[in-house]
Amino acid sequence: MILLILLFVVAVGIGLIRGGRISNLTHIKIRRPWLIFLSVLVEYALIYLMRNTSRITQPLACLFLFLQYLLLFLFLWENRMLSYIWLIGMGSFLNFLVILVNKGSMPLSKAAMTVDANSRNMQYLANGKYLTYHILNSNSKLWLLGDVIFVPPPVQSFLSIGDIILFLGILLLIQDIIAGNSKRKAS
Repeated sequence: MILLILLFVVAVGIGLIRGGRISNLTHIKIRRPWLIFLSVLVEYALIYLMRNTSRITQPLACLFLFLQYLLLFLFLWENRMLSYIWLIGMGSFLNFLVILVNKGSMPLSKAAMTVDANSRNMQYLANGKYLTYHILNSNSKLWLLGDVIFVPPPVQSFLSIGDIILFLGILLLIQDIIAGNSKRKAS
């Protein structure tokens, strides 16, 4: 969450330095915004279920993940005319690809267990309840696309190459809209 706030602040700052206005954000037309909200809702529902019930299985977790990404990709397709949306799509696709080849689970750096060992998420992961992540091991496929890049405090998190590309796309899109240079606006 801290990373997204920082990303937004930097994007707004760049847009303002480029002579833009925050009010330009109100002029952009986003098609079918409910798709992205539904995608996030599916993600949070899955996290809630994994943490609060032992009945969630790996196949059910995979189904939730695929539904989440389907909704996300539909949203991106509907808004493909926005500048830099392709970059957001590429980052999302890389994340989906590594999750897909690892049977619904994102590889996570072994260092995450030592960096953030006391966090709630790490405890769920250690107990086998965080079905959508696994500690990187010899069976992990495309591990380089997993959450293996450490971001130090205040963020203190692990990111994937897909996350970095996705966040770069979001940053470029927001600053471009604020600067008023977004050539393609959804209608």
